[in-house]
Amino acid sequence: MNPGTFDRKVSFCTPVNTKTGMGAASKLFVHSFYAWANRVQVGSGNEQYINDRLVSPYNYKYQVHYKSGINETMRIIDNSVSYNILSITPDERKIFLDVFVEKVME
Repeated sequence: MNPGTFDRKVSFCTPVNTKTGMGAASKLFVHSFYAWANRVQVGSGNEQYINDRLVSPYNYKYQVHYKSGINETMRIIDNSVSYNILSITPDERKIFLDVFVEKVME
């Protein structure tokens, strides 16, 4: 892994539960920290509707420097596009993390 390939500045966002003006529960994602990352496309194909939901087969693997606070409840914002974190895999020396994500389709 070459850290010189980290060419994207991404924002990691944490979920916060709030209430709407009418009192209903709502989940927001607020900025937590920035990180430099490398993105690699995983999977291929066209977007399709499955069970009345738009599904994107394009998933990505972001490689970032190791940080212990990253978890699957967070989101990554890259160039104004939101991604849900599917899984996180550290390398054996805990220097880098592989973060597998899918595009948020809402």
